[in-house]
Formats: sequence, C-alpha cells, structure tokens
Amino acid sequence: MKNFKRVLAKCAGIVSVFCFGNMAIAQSKITCDLFVLSGMAFGKNPSIQRSFLSIKDAEANFLIQKSMFDFNLGSDVTYKKSRYNLFENDPRNQYLNRILTDNVDLTSTLSKKFRTGQTAEFGLQYSYNRNNYPFNDFSQYVGPNIGNHSSYMSFTLSQPLLRGRGNVNTLYEKISALYIENSKHNFEYSNSYEILQIANAYWSYYTAYKSVDIYRQNEARVRNVLEMTKELVKADKKPAGDLAQVNADLANQERLTIAAEQNLYNAKLNLGRVIGLSESESAMLDVPVNDFPSVVESGFGNTIDKEALINMALEKRADVKAVARVAEAIKMEVDIAHNNLRPQLDLSGFVFYGSASVGNGLGNTFNAFSNYQGRNFGGGARLTFNFPLNNNLAKGNYAKAVVASKDQAVNNENLKRNILLNITTDINNLNSSVIILNKAEEALMFYKEAFRNEQEKFQTGLTTLLNVILFQERLTSSELDYLQAQQIFANQIVTLRHDTGTLISQGENGFTVDPRSYYTIPNN
Repeated sequence: MKNFKRVLAKCAGIVSVFCFGNMAIAQSKITCDLFVLSGMAFGKNPSIQRSFLSIKDAEANFLIQKSMFDFNLGSDVTYKKSRYNLFENDPRNQYLNRILTDNVDLTSTLSKKFRTGQTAEFGLQYSYNRNNYPFNDFSQYVGPNIGNHSSYMSFTLSQPLLRGRGNVNTLYEKISALYIENSKHNFEYSNSYEILQIANAYWSYYTAYKSVDIYRQNEARVRNVLEMTKELVKADKKPAGDLAQVNADLANQERLTIAAEQNLYNAKLNLGRVIGLSESESAMLDVPVNDFPSVVESGFGNTIDKEALINMALEKRADVKAVARVAEAIKMEVDIAHNNLRPQLDLSGFVFYGSASVGNGLGNTFNAFSNYQGRNFGGGARLTFNFPLNNNLAKGNYAKAVVASKDQAVNNENLKRNILLNITTDINNLNSSVIILNKAEEALMFYKEAFRNEQEKFQTGLTTLLNVILFQERLTSSELDYLQAQQIFANQIVTLRHDTGTLISQGENGFTVDPRSYYTIPNN
C-alpha cells in the first residue's frame, strides 16, 4: 500500500511538472494570427510610432502660430538707493552735505494682437522717489524724506494700412492647422504601408512554413522509394547499384529540408521585425494560422472596373489627402509673401492719463492715480512708415513661394499619375496571378498522378529508378510552384487594397484592419 501511494505521488508530480511545463511553453508563444499581429503593430511598429509623433510636432507648431494672438503681460519693478556728495559751491550745502535718495519704479504693459491685424496695448507706470533735501521743487520747506508719487496710464491701438492688413494675419495659424491634417493623413498612409509590409512578411512566413512540410514530405517519398528499392534488390529485380543513387537523392533532399528550415527561421524573424518585435519576441512567434485566400472567396471576376478603382484611390488614399492639404498651405504662403511686398504703413491712436501726489503713507500712493493737482491727460495719433527701397528680401521670399506652389502642383499630378499606373499594374498582376495559380494547381494535380503511375511502373519493372527520382523532383517543384502562386495572389490582393486606400480604416478607437482586406479585392 505504501509503495502504491509512493508511486501515485510520483505520477502526480510528473503530471504537475508536465502541465506547468506546457503552460510555460504556451505562455512563451505569440499567436501568429495575421489579424492579431496587425493590431499589435499599431502599438509596436517604430515607423508608426514616429509617424504619430509627427502629428504631435505639427500640433506644437500650431500652438506656436496661435501664440501670435496671445495676451502678453510684461512688468518690472526697480528699486534704487543712492548717495550723492554735493560740490562745495552747491547752495544745498547749507542744509546738508550729501543727498540720500530712494526710488521705486513700477512698469506694466498688457498687449494683444487681433486676428484682423490691429494691435492694442495698455501701459501703466508708477514712480516713487524721496530724498533728505527738505525743500520741494517749488522751494517750499516740506521737511526731509517726503515722498513724491507719479502715475501714468496709456492705451494705444494700431491699425496696419498696407502690409499686415486684414485676414492675412491668420494665415500662419491656418497653415499650421493644415499641416496637422497633413500629418494625420500621412500617419494613416504610413500605417497602411506598414500593414502591407506585415501582410507580405506573414505570407512569406506562411510560405516558408508550408515549404518545410513539402520538403519533409519529399524526404518521406524518397525514403519510401529507398525502401521499395531495397525490397526489389532483395528480390533480384533491381541491381544493388540503384541504392547508391537513391541514397544520394535522399541526402540531397535532407539538405534542402535543412535549408527550408533555415529560411523558415529567417522569415519568422523578419515578420517580427516589421511588426516591431524584439529578437526574443520574434523567436516566440507560433506557427501561422491563417491560410491563403482562394480565388472564389476573393470575389475575383473576369473583368475589374479599373476606373472605379482609380476613383476610389483618389477619394480614399490618405497620401492624396495629405498632399492636398500641403497645396492649400503653400497657396496661403504665397498670399503671405505677396502681402509682404507692400510697405509697412501703420496708423496708431492713443490716449493717456497721468497724475501725481506728494507725501508719505499708503493713501498718498493711491492718490497718485486720482489726484486732481498734477493731473495730465490727452490723446493723439501716429503714422509709421517703413519700406526697404530694394525690398529684395520680400521679393525673394515671394519668388520662392511661387516656385514651391508650382513644384507642389507637379508633385500632386505626379502622385495621381503614379496611382493610375500602379492600379493598372495591380490589376494586370492580379489577373496574371489568378491564371498562374490555376495553371499551377492543374500542373500539381497531373504531377501527383504521374508520380503515382511512375511508382507503380517501377515496382513492376516498367521504368527506371532515374525516372522515379525525376518525377518525384518534378512533383516537389510543382508543389512549391503552387505554393508560390498562392503567395503571389495573396500579395496582389493586399497590394491592391493598399493602392486603393482600402487596407485599413479609422474608427473611434483608432485604426483597424478588416479581415476581409486580406482576402477580398476592393468592392467585394
């Protein structure tokens, strides 16, 4: 009984270790689902992350341009104390031999530029000074250290008459807003491009995975031929020399299998690379779970409406929207440069108010702003003109802006031209890939039948070992060709999706990839 319990405990321990081991292995794997990996890339891919940061940079530039219309508050406080030794002939020597002075100066300004071009500024100045000389400015005896307070307030409104007049002042802000939109559209296009790379890398990984199976099956077929040859040699139906040829072929197939396994490992790491995984994370990618799309489920028809796909691309592609925003921004920059060709002519109107008081104490400080005696108020106008005679800076900037606008127009047309060419190429490649896929499948079916027939003839002595090996190699090559044709077809679907702007979509929770995007052509 004790031995039974001991054995049962050992078995329980072994089962526990096995279960925990399997759990650890399972946790160390990353599910290689194309849709899961695509979602993972939005958070890990470095190119996507950098493209997102460009949006933040554009938003920061918008704030910089918006700051032109901020309220600006400036102020300073100065305290100064001095001692002045009088000259011998100074008449004040009969009362004192040095003058001790205290000064406090306060200055504050509040200014704002409006979007219509006007600039308003409110200014406030306050001064307090005292000294030990007992007479005031009117030679009246008031005693030493009596404070003098003075205040001055002003309001100025300036209106540009030529340069800087009107809504041209808001163009920089609008340009920055357009570049934010441009960055967002570029971010979307970058995401689509990276998802395209991930899909291509996944299909390469899946092809490599399937290729290993094909080479292993090929090895098994060669081993089967080897066993068959051994039996025929024993039965004196085949010469023993045939074994050397089969063994050589087996060694060669084992070499090809090892090379296929190496290619599989490289394809796995490359898939992890485009997703944004580290080396260790890439190594944890599990076997691929998504199969190739079929022609039937793709919605492929004999005719594809090229014009409809081109119009779809021009409407939905994010890079088309991005360059349109840049074109708008550059047009506004031309308007700014044209405005800067004008002279600077500003009309300013201002009013001011000042007052003063004499005496120490807090009450006299505030009296400086309202005391009737010493009050000073008025207003006026000022006309300011400024214009460089040659004005080469403004002329040069305007010329550069015009060139940039024309260059952008060429770039926009070139993008549209390339879209048309790319979609035309995509449609042709898709049509060809379907034909190639169908022919590859047909060839594979016939090679399977031919290899079975050749095996049967070899057993009956109606064919040579060389023919068996030859048909077996052709079967393997046909299987690989069919697999390659499937990969090309899958790549053509996702390429057409990217080129028409229908690979990814944006919702409230960010960018997503519809599973149909990997398996169906647009409008299907």
